[in-house]
Amino acid sequence: MVSPRLAPALARDSLHPVWLFARPEFALDSLADWVAARGGGVRRTSRWLHAVSAVLPPTALDAVLQRAGLRRVQPVARFRRGGAPETVEPAFAAAMPHVTAAADSLYGPSAMPLRRLNLFPLVDAGLRGANVRIAVFDTGFETEIVTFAGATIGAQYDFVFNDSIVRNEAADLGNASTHGTAVWSLLAARVPGTMMGIAPDATYLLAKTEDERSETPLEEDNFVAALEWADSLGAHVVTASLGYLTFDGGGGYGPDDLNGDVAVTTRAADSAVARGILVLSAAGNGGPGTQSLITPADGDSVLAIGAEDSTGTVASFSSRGPTADGRVKPDFSAPGVAIWVAFAQGGGGVTYGRGNGTSFATPILAGGAALFLDAHPGYDPIAVRDALRLSADQRTAPDNARGWGRPDLTGATTYPRGITMIEGGDTVTAVAPRFSWTVPEAPAFARPFSYRLRVTRESAFGLVLLDTTLADTTAGLGIALHGGVRVAWSLTATSADSAVATVTSDGALAVPAWVTLETLNNPAGTTIRDFRPEFQWSSPDAPAPPGPFLYDLRVTRVDNGQLEVQADSLTATSFVPTVDLERNTPYRWSVTARLGDETETVTSRGTFVIVDDTAPPVTALYQNFPNPFPQPSTGQPGTCLWFDLAVEGIVRLEILDLRGLPVRRLLPRNDLGPLLRPGRYGRPEPGDPGCDQRFAWDGTTEAGVEVNPGVYLAKLTTPEGAFFKRIVFIGTTP
Repeated sequence: MVSPRLAPALARDSLHPVWLFARPEFALDSLADWVAARGGGVRRTSRWLHAVSAVLPPTALDAVLQRAGLRRVQPVARFRRGGAPETVEPAFAAAMPHVTAAADSLYGPSAMPLRRLNLFPLVDAGLRGANVRIAVFDTGFETEIVTFAGATIGAQYDFVFNDSIVRNEAADLGNASTHGTAVWSLLAARVPGTMMGIAPDATYLLAKTEDERSETPLEEDNFVAALEWADSLGAHVVTASLGYLTFDGGGGYGPDDLNGDVAVTTRAADSAVARGILVLSAAGNGGPGTQSLITPADGDSVLAIGAEDSTGTVASFSSRGPTADGRVKPDFSAPGVAIWVAFAQGGGGVTYGRGNGTSFATPILAGGAALFLDAHPGYDPIAVRDALRLSADQRTAPDNARGWGRPDLTGATTYPRGITMIEGGDTVTAVAPRFSWTVPEAPAFARPFSYRLRVTRESAFGLVLLDTTLADTTAGLGIALHGGVRVAWSLTATSADSAVATVTSDGALAVPAWVTLETLNNPAGTTIRDFRPEFQWSSPDAPAPPGPFLYDLRVTRVDNGQLEVQADSLTATSFVPTVDLERNTPYRWSVTARLGDETETVTSRGTFVIVDDTAPPVTALYQNFPNPFPQPSTGQPGTCLWFDLAVEGIVRLEILDLRGLPVRRLLPRNDLGPLLRPGRYGRPEPGDPGCDQRFAWDGTTEAGVEVNPGVYLAKLTTPEGAFFKRIVFIGTTP
């Protein structure tokens, strides 16, 4: 596939810098040989992208477009810092304002970013970035100035001239290293009272990737090579105050290309993150317009950093999102206005001044991330990002100007996984609610913690049930609440380093019912054959005090309301009657749970009937159930009619109005024949709800028309006489 951005290059009769992306089965060495054979040159080879960056004459470019084995061809982008130039205003350290705080005495004018990101508690805990390897990509670095005395340089490489000198060289412009030196000073400076970097004890990998000379192509392939170089040296963090938008000869990546999948630097940066490197990239200085990002800040795994001033107001120049595919960018903001930086002078001199730009916000936050990793060395890039999000000041409402906002680094380091609720967080499982929690992976210097737990009852007044401060990570309400009561909670933790974190319930949580019936509780009714059924129920925890529960059980006949079984002060959650219950009689049962003087009662939702399979001694018509009917809440649209037949014969079962006029005939029916044998009719199979639907009435006439609400008669005519029961139909229309 040919990038549409390549079209302007095809119209020019000159050398073309392009990326050639090979198919997986096509060896890069073979591709490089093919380029050389056609008069081109290979600048860089990327094993991550499986691509080469080549400079091709027009004839070779035409051939490339026809070359089998290539996935994509696109131009190489030029270096760009952002839409607006950053400013650096030199000043002398002697001009610094009078300060009194101990931190300011050491850090001087460079203290503001550490205050804004709440880094001083980490510094006071001894965190300086030791054991963290930070790669800095920029235009060069004056490594021998006094600002960096004592800085540890693990490796340095100049990808412009392909040597190991990252300072200005004879072929460089005189101010080529100015930007990179200023950026690095925010991390590694060590001039007490004048300027102190955020992570002076880190090991630095310095990569000179950009060429400031206007006549020399400034290309993104150096950035890709530097990423792979930093990976080979064990980098933990990459900070890049760079961007790539324009192509050789005009054109460049447009807003539609910034979707995380087009720009080469973006794809390479995401690959670095996948390999465990935290990558921070300047969002750009093209604001305040939307979609003004630069690459590789559009990467989905890259942390794009915007700039804000010392009050937290986003800088007007800071680039905004979203990305082309709608993701929020930047990810975070950090101080980037009037930032105190080292300003390299010719001949090894240095002054200090203030600068503006996302170029400075980016290393500031990279330094904060290094202190985080100093405390949590095993965290991968996504875990670091998530911890920063948890502490950021716009975490609940990220936007495309400041992203998730400015992180609180002490908060992120102290609560890297937040506060985890173990008990009581999402559900309440006891009638006297209990809460327990932990602060996972909190560093030793943050301990001990103190906590404030506040529990309120959901109401117009928010009745406070508990408000306590404690050092333990477990607390109980101590009082029993009735089932269905809704409570909300909030928990605030304060660490030894004064970092504060608060978590709250996601809405109100309902206290569970004191009793849940586990057997014989079908809304449509149940039939059984056991004359002494076991009643079973369950209850939530009720720790003492006020628990444990005591239970009172009742079993009542539905037809006449007579109490058949009574058992009080039970401690178990099951009960078997000591006498047989009557057959063919509908029952309901209930349990009352008691905690002191407080009670809560639950009654079975449907009836149960003990079915007798023996031949009936007498003929009888039982009271229909439910009555009145219908009862949609229990899933019973009709009413059941049961009868016993002691003598074989012709049987009629019909519904009459009070005048004796027929409404509906249920018997005889063809599937039962003209004669009925002795037996019990209307019962379903044991365990099934309801009844035999052949002996049920739904409140309609023979024609299927619903009757008027009122009282009707069930008439059973048998060889032993006629039997009647009154039926109450309440209608289906309110």
